[in-house]
Amino acid sequence: MQPGTQSSKQPRGQPLGGTNGDLRHRFLHIHVPLALTSAVVLFLWISLPLFQAAGHQGPPASGAIPPMDQSGDQTANLDGIQDRLLIRRFTTATGYIALGLLGLTLLIGPANLLLRRRTPVSSYLTRDVGMWAAIVSVVHVIAGLFVHGPPAPLGERILRYFFAPDGSPLTDTFGWGNWTGVAATVIVVGLLAISSDAALRKLKARTWKNLQRLNYGLFALVIAHAIFYGALLRVTSISTLLLGLIVIAAFIGQVVGVWLWRWRHARTTARLA
Repeated sequence: MQPGTQSSKQPRGQPLGGTNGDLRHRFLHIHVPLALTSAVVLFLWISLPLFQAAGHQGPPASGAIPPMDQSGDQTANLDGIQDRLLIRRFTTATGYIALGLLGLTLLIGPANLLLRRRTPVSSYLTRDVGMWAAIVSVVHVIAGLFVHGPPAPLGERILRYFFAPDGSPLTDTFGWGNWTGVAATVIVVGLLAISSDAALRKLKARTWKNLQRLNYGLFALVIAHAIFYGALLRVTSISTLLLGLIVIAAFIGQVVGVWLWRWRHARTTARLA
């Protein structure tokens, strides 16, 4: 089913976000609000002491601030530490913004069912929110490469996120956090690549929808990534509380969505029998 089409068996009413594919309409009504909201959340996360003191900055064993330079230039060292802390907060903020956007994509379908609105195979709202989740995720990954470990060339720094000095894969919490992170990045970039009308037409609805269901695995990987990075070690942290809230909301939304879909499908089947 192409965006904007309607089946006679579906509830009436426009789905959330409508099915208007006009780029100007989507820019003004979807992309601008998402960009402004993301920017505000990022600013507040970096600026407010509540988030600065959250402590959710990565596995303790891997996130230590580098020791002061033996040159004795304390001002330069303090500036370097402040820069590293700022990058850490930026990385954490972008990670949670991406997670929130990803969770939102999982709630749009159930919300349409709950409001008795149409549920097309592809809605521009879901796609555009997913695009922003992918973009912010990539920003999060790039920023994260400058957070942990001692200063080193970028190539060596990246290797140390996944491999020990002897070449063996890292299998501690830091390593698994990065392995789940890179798996999530591959999936989110792949989903971004097929988030277009052209991809939908080329792949056909069934194949495209099956690929889009990787979104559920992506959500699980992101949660695992957060846990390996120490979320459960800081249960009183505001970031951990937000993590729990997003997970609970997505889970409840999916349960309600599945129940509503089955109930309506059973009613339709009984009516046609």
